[in-house]
Amino acid sequence: MQREITYLREFGNCRLDLEKKVLWHEQALVQLPLKAVELLCVLVESNGEIVTKEEIWRRVWQNSFVEETNLTHNIYLLRKTLKDLGAGDLIQNVPRRGYRFTGKLREIPDYPIVIERHSLSRTLIEIEEGNDKTNAAEEKKLALQNISSATTSPRHLSSISALIIASALLVALAGSLAIWRSQTAAAKTSAAEIKSIAVLPFKAINSNPETEHLGLSLADVLITRLSNVKQLNVRPTSAVSAFENQETDSLNIGQKLNVDAVLEGTIYRTEKQVRVTMRLLKVGENKPLWAGQFEKSWQDELKLENEIALQVTDALVLNLSSDEKNALGKRYTENADAYQLYLKGRYEWNKRSWEGMIEAERLFRNAIEKDPNFALAYVGLADRLATEADATEANQVIEKALELDPNLAEAHATQGFIKMFHEWNWPEAESSFKKSIKLNSGYATAHHWYATLLEIEGRNDEAKAELQRALEINPASYNFLADLGQIYYFSHDYDKAKEYCQKSLEIYPDFVFAHEYFFDIYLQTGEFDQAVEENLKLAKINATFANQTADQKERMEKSFAGMKEKYRKGGIRGFFAPAVETADLNPNVFYGNAKIYAFSGEKEKALDSLEKAFQGRAFALPFVKAEPVFDNLRAESRYQEILGKMNLQ
Repeated sequence: MQREITYLREFGNCRLDLEKKVLWHEQALVQLPLKAVELLCVLVESNGEIVTKEEIWRRVWQNSFVEETNLTHNIYLLRKTLKDLGAGDLIQNVPRRGYRFTGKLREIPDYPIVIERHSLSRTLIEIEEGNDKTNAAEEKKLALQNISSATTSPRHLSSISALIIASALLVALAGSLAIWRSQTAAAKTSAAEIKSIAVLPFKAINSNPETEHLGLSLADVLITRLSNVKQLNVRPTSAVSAFENQETDSLNIGQKLNVDAVLEGTIYRTEKQVRVTMRLLKVGENKPLWAGQFEKSWQDELKLENEIALQVTDALVLNLSSDEKNALGKRYTENADAYQLYLKGRYEWNKRSWEGMIEAERLFRNAIEKDPNFALAYVGLADRLATEADATEANQVIEKALELDPNLAEAHATQGFIKMFHEWNWPEAESSFKKSIKLNSGYATAHHWYATLLEIEGRNDEAKAELQRALEINPASYNFLADLGQIYYFSHDYDKAKEYCQKSLEIYPDFVFAHEYFFDIYLQTGEFDQAVEENLKLAKINATFANQTADQKERMEKSFAGMKEKYRKGGIRGFFAPAVETADLNPNVFYGNAKIYAFSGEKEKALDSLEKAFQGRAFALPFVKAEPVFDNLRAESRYQEILGKMNLQ
């Protein structure tokens, strides 16, 4: 591997690492946002020359559209911090031109003078942990061997000169090791308290259409790997994707996500190389725990991801089992193109929109074409196909995924979902969910879907506990919050149900399922005005689409006005009348009609509709036992027969 000299810049009692984007004051890391440190690096690298605002925008914000207050705020923050550290006012504002750094800089070699890229921390860890019983002479010998193997020079040094230089390097290295040990001890104490972490989307330095979501993709890879560590609660991709391409302070994001630490960084990719720079920050104490830089050829990008995951867990001082170590270094595919297609597919799938699902399916299929042995790509495709009425292909695809990787937690969870909603095989579905959770307890979706099975069977207390576990992993999931509200609705605790549905809508006001649950809740509580409003909100969300014309919007509003008028004249029964008069043969429509008839007290019509929904295997029918609106049908033999045929007595 190519070796290169890595330099620090020193001014006053401060030391700036231009590669790792870290500022030190004496022996302590300085607490600054990453953008502020990147800005300082740009100014310091200019060696006293003026740096224009345009150059700063290009190098720090990569031509992103951000307000000028971002620059002025970070300049102010740097000036204040440097003054507080006793370095003085070192940043000069040059009117109408830009800024320049006025401090007296000293260029010093980084310890241990010449290093192999991204190997320093590993070397020092080996010295720290492996030489506790080694005497001083052996440690010096090891240090000299490291220096000798790492140092290169275009000239041959005389033996005397070499001895003098080696002695000087040894002194420098010994001092660096002493400093590193004291810092590492403090870092270990602090890192040991980390129980939850958010991996934020990395900032892509050379953003273009091909690398648009590269930073989020890398975050997704690390999230997938770190979720296998049982000691950590890792926020899923759906929780952090909202912060992609945002200039929000990382520590503020950490507070919003309720985590102990955040991992942030930048990614730079060319036709030949991939370079990743990152920092691990402790949220509560507002301080960095670790920083690192990794660089490989783009063909070795998957190896780079493995190394990052292992280094992060090292920094957190976690005692990993052999299974966890294997999971961290697991290679899901050797084809980098296939992996990128899969990650883009997951990005689209997480949108949960119809357009996103169609694009996700295309991307997953392309990933499988690139690598027919890529199990995760089959899981992604199965997740998409499992929402169709016919799950034949979804079953075939997930069986292929399990054939390729029998211990893939995501595959077992998807298999459980299919068995639950399409086969009504509750024992096997439960077995699949439990196996998924055993393989990867940090996979929140498995806990979520298992909770759904438990509520279907009427085991509501267990369902609440399982969904609370999913929320521990991802507290900001509006989907989890709304579904917890649904469990309370099934438990007839309507106040609690409202509370969680409201929390869901505070995060995502247009989440259709939260509005649907509110509609059901208001019907049960007799709050019909609110029920109608929720139903109209739901209809508007479903009827609104991109590029909608003014004429289409006008017709939609007239339709909603007509529905309100029917409610005004005929009450809630008048409002429902047009819905149940439909001749639609969709089994899900029959299930919806059964709920309306049951609410209206028309038991025979409700049972007729339920039987049609059963014959068509309506997707929502598994909730028939849990649904409170069917309370007045519980004693009916036809209702009990349906439950019997579904093994839900």
